[in-house]
Amino acid sequence: MTSKCPSTWLVLLAAALFSAGVSAATQETETVSGFKPGADLRLRQVFIGNVGLNDQSPTADRTFQRYRGRIWGIYAPTDHIVGTARLMWEGRHYNKPKENQWPVPGFETWYDGGLFFDLLEVAFNDIGGTPLSVKLGRQEIILGNGWLVLEGTPIDGSRTIYFDAARATYNLASIGTTLDLIYLNQDADTGRFPSPLNGVIEDQIEQYETGAILYARNKSLVKATDLDAYLIYKSSTPDNTPGNIRVNNGAPFPSPPDSGVAYTLGMRAESKPTSHWALRAEGAYQWGTRNNADLDAFGFNARATYSLNDPLANRFHLGYEFLSGNDPDSNGTQAFDPLWGRWPQWSELMIYQWPLESRVGEATNLSRLNLGWGIQAHPTTLVTVDYHALWADEMTTRTPAQLVNLSGESRFRGHLAAVWVKTKLSKHVAGHLVAEYLWPGDYYAENRRDESYFVRAELNLTW
Repeated sequence: MTSKCPSTWLVLLAAALFSAGVSAATQETETVSGFKPGADLRLRQVFIGNVGLNDQSPTADRTFQRYRGRIWGIYAPTDHIVGTARLMWEGRHYNKPKENQWPVPGFETWYDGGLFFDLLEVAFNDIGGTPLSVKLGRQEIILGNGWLVLEGTPIDGSRTIYFDAARATYNLASIGTTLDLIYLNQDADTGRFPSPLNGVIEDQIEQYETGAILYARNKSLVKATDLDAYLIYKSSTPDNTPGNIRVNNGAPFPSPPDSGVAYTLGMRAESKPTSHWALRAEGAYQWGTRNNADLDAFGFNARATYSLNDPLANRFHLGYEFLSGNDPDSNGTQAFDPLWGRWPQWSELMIYQWPLESRVGEATNLSRLNLGWGIQAHPTTLVTVDYHALWADEMTTRTPAQLVNLSGESRFRGHLAAVWVKTKLSKHVAGHLVAEYLWPGDYYAENRRDESYFVRAELNLTW
């Protein structure tokens, strides 16, 4: 990073966003053209209390703003060829902590991030008149509910989620089945093509990753039910930086890399047996090697939702998730690897607490019971309320140095409450307000039991 203030890029992107918006309005009447532009601007204000669950830490409280702008174009010379490019930039401003309070050199209160393409793909549809489609390049991939495959760049904190990948999809319409074969190749940072236009290179993951996924989905075997099965291969090569320091978002921090070759075999079912009930469940078994140990792990998650089908769309859900933890008496590792699922699937706050025992966003060693309620409070506004009871499967951590953060007395992680208010005023304006509160349990060491909170307000403008 060379700039101490992101105002220059913010102004340039704002101008580009405005131009794209004007172009998009013009394109609505020029349907002859195969080019379709678009743009969005995401503004966030974030407050976090007691990161690390110790209110005596000078970096426990975080207050910052995020400014993300994106412009894109979709070009389709024919129905069978579609190209997409999206240029992205995000900057941050930190009110807390102060620069001299951060434990790692290089903290920037005004952070000017990389300006780069987070989408750069071309899709070939129905190749040669067959039900085969292929997508090549930097793309977004979400399989199922994103439990294991969604987030290819976890260090940048939801700024991007891309994969550098090749994806082939074959549609067997006669039997209601699709087959996906996906190849992934992820660099640890943003240095390779398409590299940032402003020269800012940032860490995105802690290791170089190569992966292959075979994913099948059937919609015809069981009425009103999707049945998925998958096999995932993942190879990790460490990105060994000095002190394992990762640089992104203006706040350098240590995070160790992974190594090894892991395999994941899983199944998923999602069903709507009646107009009131919606059910889903997914389980996966893992084997191979991880960090010089034999991997033998299991994960499961499920949710049942009951909808009243009343004018306010009241619905209630009950969920459970289990991610195996490492047995301290074993020579191998039983800690479940979330693969490319390191994103806030059920908690924004816990993303910041996982480094006490694993890595940013790396949920593992977990037993979670969830109760929730949702209501369409207004045609534009959805409100959800969730409670999570959290336990650990084992009293172990990723590294021996992290054991000091655990008490060794209990497996109860604590109680977590979350409230979301999501609104969409029009196709151009949307936003949300989210608040979470954690009451830590005795699983954590005595100096890691201070209550913690997360609050965020977001405004999205789309053209």
